[in-house]
Amino acid sequence: MPMLMSAPMWLVVGELTLGWYDSVRHLGRYGPAALTLVVLLLLAAAADTGPGERWLARLVLRARAPRLHQRHTLAPVAEILLRHGVPPQRLVLLVGPGQQVGVTALGRRTVVVSRGLIDAVWSGQLRPQQAAAVITHEVGVMRSGLTRHDPAIMVLLAPWTVWITWIAIMWGVVAAFLSHRVMVACLVIHAGVGIWLGATEDPAMYVSTVVMAVVLATWWSIRSWDRARAQVGDQYLLQADLAGVYADLLTATFNNDDYTRDRAVRLRHPQLQHGPSVVGDGPPVASAVLSTTGR
Repeated sequence: MPMLMSAPMWLVVGELTLGWYDSVRHLGRYGPAALTLVVLLLLAAAADTGPGERWLARLVLRARAPRLHQRHTLAPVAEILLRHGVPPQRLVLLVGPGQQVGVTALGRRTVVVSRGLIDAVWSGQLRPQQAAAVITHEVGVMRSGLTRHDPAIMVLLAPWTVWITWIAIMWGVVAAFLSHRVMVACLVIHAGVGIWLGATEDPAMYVSTVVMAVVLATWWSIRSWDRARAQVGDQYLLQADLAGVYADLLTATFNNDDYTRDRAVRLRHPQLQHGPSVVGDGPPVASAVLSTTGR
């Protein structure tokens, strides 16, 4: 679905931006589309390099290299990470905006911590072990390939990202007034009404059903993706011996719903886990230096 939505939108963008040039029009009817495809693939390949990854982090996540006081604050966290075997390869740590405690991985080597996380460690609200556990969880997700921000995919699916952002904003606004179950029920009813009107009145009404189906599929995919990310990150925490610290943080600061409580219990009692590990066999071993310079 993401590629099906992104491909035609990229072709439209290419036609609007490149179709004005005579040299492109001389390539034939499909010249702009072919040139758009070539440029898009080159950009995706460039984004998948180290410099491209850091450039995307600065552009999309507004991440910057940590300042002196931020490096000083993160130094104990970096020591804990390396002591627990995280990361097993070279990692570039950048700082992004935001007052909430958060960590976002990008690509295969870049981790962006929020300014709120650093401020919480600086003020003592968040212990270095807790900050290390939060970072470790995201590193586990990054190692598994489930990061939200793969550089090449970010370029190829930029139109899909715009759609997801719009859906997330609208969903958040409505969620302030209605529960998720009511919202899903409304979407299903709306889709059913569209089918009925399309069959009895005007076939064009089927379009509303398609839109509702896309919204529902998007909501389901986001939820499934979040659950998969949580499971993979939790498994990595168990391997790095930081699961208990993260479980305490879950119950103290995160949404204390049934799903979160189940996660905390599984982190504290690994014997309750079902199924094989999804990250790897045995604890990871640190083999390189943690970079906090962003260079």
